[in-house]
This record gives sequence, structure tokens and C-alpha cells, in this order.
Amino acid sequence: MSFIGCAILFISLLFSSNMNSQNVNVGYTKPSVNYDTNYIQTYPEHITARLYMSRKFTDISFIEQEEGLTIDYKPNTTLNLGIGATIKGFTLNLAYGFRFLNEDQSKGKTRYLDLQSHMYGRKHVIDFFGQFYTGMYLENTSFLIPNYEEPYYLRPDIGIVLIGLSYFRVFNDQKFSYSASLVQNEWQKKSAGSFLLGAKALVIGAISDTSMIPSFLGDTAFKSFENVDRLSTIQIGPGVGYAHTFVMWHHYFITLSLDMNLMLSSIRYRQQDIGTTEDLQMNATFDVRIAMGYNSNNSYFGLSFVEDENQIKTADRKVFAQFGVGNVRLNYAKRFRMGPKLKDKVDKYLP
Repeated sequence: MSFIGCAILFISLLFSSNMNSQNVNVGYTKPSVNYDTNYIQTYPEHITARLYMSRKFTDISFIEQEEGLTIDYKPNTTLNLGIGATIKGFTLNLAYGFRFLNEDQSKGKTRYLDLQSHMYGRKHVIDFFGQFYTGMYLENTSFLIPNYEEPYYLRPDIGIVLIGLSYFRVFNDQKFSYSASLVQNEWQKKSAGSFLLGAKALVIGAISDTSMIPSFLGDTAFKSFENVDRLSTIQIGPGVGYAHTFVMWHHYFITLSLDMNLMLSSIRYRQQDIGTTEDLQMNATFDVRIAMGYNSNNSYFGLSFVEDENQIKTADRKVFAQFGVGNVRLNYAKRFRMGPKLKDKVDKYLP
């Protein structure tokens, strides 16, 4: 068995219950004073306290391009309620998936450890993903199996591992702020955008007890991936992108960010009746960030969405597996000025 397969099995045994019911997120970005105060307002003497709801996810879809068919496997992750705070560049968030927010059991059980870190500096954006998931449900069950007796077709045997790291340089760092819309510790007062340049590296694997292509689909356009029970890839490549925050009536904003990487991909997949196929491919990956809401000197209210999409093609390029990693959050933040004693301690440890 491959290293990725062993990793999935190990994680499945180690985390025998839903590990994302509680979350601890810590981040630090060293603040910078090199910015245009007509466009960006910072709050080095304030604490940004937040209340939020969030849901993380890692999913896999099989897509057939000629007929436009998809098989969409999703995890049953928890909706979490959390609190957090940011002081200068240091952020600590704590969240828990309370039972009253997660009563639907029709999607089965997913065992997972989800590690996501998004660091938004003045000049740099760094994303890290460490995803370990076992247990999926078929989101488009009603379309693929119209008369299925249950709400969803469940696949408790499908496991996914995804480990990734990306870096992007923000060129218009004097006028554009990611932190304003995604960390809530700054305020973007005027519309501005920036080109992005960077790179990404990924290790992805998926494993199942039987074919990931459901048997009820029969001999269909998914034949290129028929009876596949192992997928793995190592990818690396450069990327470009653009991000822009549109400010309306001084306080309302929409942030749109997209970057694309062209990845050199070494892929392997095993079909139970054929054997293992190896291939070298060039694949495109996409990172999407969207945020919208209200921001001011005192408070912030907004919705944010971050997703990373990556893919593996079959050797004949007719079908591909798409892996999505992301986080959806609804945030309310309030800024409080620190007292002299607290500020002295903060300045000592967070210069």
C-alpha cells in the first residue's frame, strides 16, 4: 500500500469520532506601517473581538466533460459557533460544533481532522491545508438515483488526505488589504486591488474499499475511472492572480480574489480489474476568496468564503477528479481600545 493510503488508514483509526466539533485557530502576521492611510486604516492599539459561525469542508467530485455528468461526494462536517480575538497581527479563534446546530444525521458520519491556516500579511498571503477525512455522502443522490429510498447514498469507506502550501505576493500592498475583509482587524476605506504572483505545492490522496464510481451508474461515461479505489498525486507549480475590494458608501464592501496555478502533476490511480496507471500531467488549480459586508472604525459584519480547487485527470483526459478544500464564515467583530497596562504588555511581546 502507498504512503498516502497508509496515512488515510492511520488517521481513520486514530480519529474515530468527529474531530472538527471543536476548533482552535492561531495565526500571526507581523504588522506593517508602510501603507496609504487614505485607503487603509489599521488599529494597532485595539483588540478586535469576534463572534462567528463557520463550516469547513474537503470534498471530491468526479466530472465527465463530454456529457456534463458529475458525482459529488461531500463530508458531513459540523456547523461551528466560535469566538476569537486579534491583537496587532496575532489571532486566536476557538469554536465548537454544538449539537443543536448539527441535528441532521441523514448525511452519515464523517471522521476528520481539518487544519487550515490563512495568513494575510501586508505583502504576503500564505495558505496551509492539512486535511484528513473519512466518510462521504453523495450530494446529488436525487439526480443520479431518483428512486433511492434514503435521502443520500452514503460512502463511509471513502477517505481523503490533502496537504498543501501556497504563497502569493501582494504587489499593491500600500492600498489593498486582505486583512480588512478576511481578518477584520483593518478597514479598507476606498476601492483598491492588487495583482498576485506566487506558487503552490500539493500532496493529495483518496482511498476506498470498493470503486469510487457507484455501481448503479453501470457502463457510463465514467468508464475511464471505473473500479478505481486509489488516487494519489504530487503537484507543484507557479501561479498568478488578482484581488480587488469594491467599497460602496464608504462602509460596505465586496472583495473578490482569484488566483490560478499551473501545476506539474505526477499522478497514480488504481482500477481493481486493470491495475495501476501512472501519468505526468499539467493541471490547473484555482483559489477563490470572496467576502462581503460592512466595515467601520468600530465594528465589522460580513460573510467570507475561501475555497481551493485541485484536480486529477484520467490518462485519456475524458474524466477528472476534483478536490475542493474550503471554509465558509459569518463574522461579527467589535474593536476595543486597549488600556495603558495591557498595551504595554502587548507591545512587549508583539512589537
